[in-house]
Amino acid sequence: MPRLKLFILLQNRQMDKSVQLTKADLHIHTNRFSGCSTIDPVAALKKASDLGLNLIAFTDHGIRWPDDALKEVIDQSGISDLLVLSGQEAACYSIQGHFQGEFLVFGYPKSLGSNKSAEQLIQMVHDTGGVVIAAHPFKKQIRGDGFYGCGQLIQELAVDGLEIEHPAYGESERNLAKSAMKQKNIVGIGCSDAHELDDIGRFFTLLKGEINDIHSFCNCIRAGRVGTVSTIRNRYKTT
Repeated sequence: MPRLKLFILLQNRQMDKSVQLTKADLHIHTNRFSGCSTIDPVAALKKASDLGLNLIAFTDHGIRWPDDALKEVIDQSGISDLLVLSGQEAACYSIQGHFQGEFLVFGYPKSLGSNKSAEQLIQMVHDTGGVVIAAHPFKKQIRGDGFYGCGQLIQELAVDGLEIEHPAYGESERNLAKSAMKQKNIVGIGCSDAHELDDIGRFFTLLKGEINDIHSFCNCIRAGRVGTVSTIRNRYKTT
């Protein structure tokens, strides 16, 4: 299978070619813990390896993969050139019950469910050294003018980053995401939000520097050592 052709969006900096770059798809759902996904986790690892990705994250809804279950999948796959992280995607609601968006969580040791406010979730994750990334904050709802994400609420939240490249984005949504990224001076990432096997790698993120575990990944996000890569559109831009 041919390797992924890279279309790189660098975030406010040129990347030193001598520094190790990690190609990561950080938003993948599996049929093990997400009923909306058809992706077998073992097949996901094989697909990612075939595509030349170096890192993937399982981000099932409100559930963090147990370490032993993840190890079993890695062993079954026979893939040794891919780092697999246990993340999760949590939906958040205000105290009044209003939807606040969905958030990718990395570095929190337990499943978070979907019954917390965004503010509470972010504080809990930060207290354990993890990071929170707003998932598709400007993905438009099918009906109405709202977003299936946090939208402009992101300006009030202490998130560590947001998705600026996502399969559901058009140009207007992408521009809103980039504007929020610049206003808050946080990282923007590209993710596939894969629910089917062929979706993996449609968007992914370049991480600058060596990434070998969840701690080095979280440090990379906090330090802003990130560039977004698109594999769908034949374009190159420096933001």
